[in-house]
Amino acid sequence: MTAASLPLPRPVAGADTTVHAPDEPVALLQLDVADVAEAASAVYREVRRGRRVVAVASGGADASTRLAEALDAIGVTTARPGPGQALLDAPVSIVAGPDITVAHPRPKPERPLRVALAGCGVVGGGVLSRLSGDDRFEVVGVLVRDPKKPRDPAVSESLLLADPAALLAREPDVLVEAISDASTGLALIRAALSRGIDVVSANKQAVGGDLAALTALAEAHDARLLYSASVGGGSPLIETVRRARKHAPVVRIEAVLNGTCNFILNRLAVGVAFDDALIAARDAGFAEEDPTADLSGLDAAAKLAILAHEALDDGISPERIAREALSADAAHLPGRVRQISRLDLRTDSAGVALTNVDGDAFFADLPDEGNALRVTTGDGRVFTARGRGAGRIPTTESVWADLTDLLDA
Repeated sequence: MTAASLPLPRPVAGADTTVHAPDEPVALLQLDVADVAEAASAVYREVRRGRRVVAVASGGADASTRLAEALDAIGVTTARPGPGQALLDAPVSIVAGPDITVAHPRPKPERPLRVALAGCGVVGGGVLSRLSGDDRFEVVGVLVRDPKKPRDPAVSESLLLADPAALLAREPDVLVEAISDASTGLALIRAALSRGIDVVSANKQAVGGDLAALTALAEAHDARLLYSASVGGGSPLIETVRRARKHAPVVRIEAVLNGTCNFILNRLAVGVAFDDALIAARDAGFAEEDPTADLSGLDAAAKLAILAHEALDDGISPERIAREALSADAAHLPGRVRQISRLDLRTDSAGVALTNVDGDAFFADLPDEGNALRVTTGDGRVFTARGRGAGRIPTTESVWADLTDLLDA
């Protein structure tokens, strides 16, 4: 199925770089797996920078296993090569270090980064768990719809707020925006940036609606806007497009960007009825109670617009991206079907469509919540990324990486 045709701006060439090649950068990490979340985060941050990783896991006989399990939960592929085997055949290779704990104290800032958290659901709650007990950060407020509702993790009553203005009045250094409503999220992001407050957002509908304007607003007020978690969950899709553009002009983007649709299509392929597949997606935590944005292609279009912003000078609006809805009719489509988001500069087209991917293993064998991205540059180079595109752990990890990047900046 083809996407509608529309005029698109042309990309600009960048500096040369290398990705998924023998000469790509390699990070050698000596990790203490006593804090397995911190160790996994260190690996993840290198992966999203486009580096292969050799991780030496210390801190017990099972350190390598615990690190591999933590990275798998994020969606990072690992290998554990044996003696004499190559270390760089996988994106991340884990080798056993000494059983003793290897102390690597992290630098403590002069004062903690003051964090305002908007939303305490799947993603926001995961971020709050990571913030708690980390002396590099101080949570100054948590915005929720109902402050009286029980929460996991529990939140101090003194932090809970229902008024966005009251949240920003607590003078945070950074706003972590992880709410589901697009209009509220967008208004809060704009208000924060206009005050010079940095923003980390996982809200693709808010960010994707007018990313160019938000970026300009951030620059005008000397604030930073980070939004890696808005596309791909724990998969470094935005970073992959950025690296591709630095190498050469981007001419084509193809991607599976919606885990809910991918989950449903996998069920339809084995004969599950559409309504049952949708219920299963809700039970698995991938589909919202109202799945309209997922099934209509609106979610994928917003994410494609964000990737287009990274690939092009001006990007495109989600409203200009052709969309095909996922319905029970997809059960009758032949072969392996995926919801493919595609931007093609050579045909001046952009769209989200149900597409047969037989013979294309990169997309065809994608697991339920998996996201995948393939970027082609003008010189024929192909940049790829795959990983978990939904769920608390992967998306939280992406937000956390943005937060720690703010600390290091």
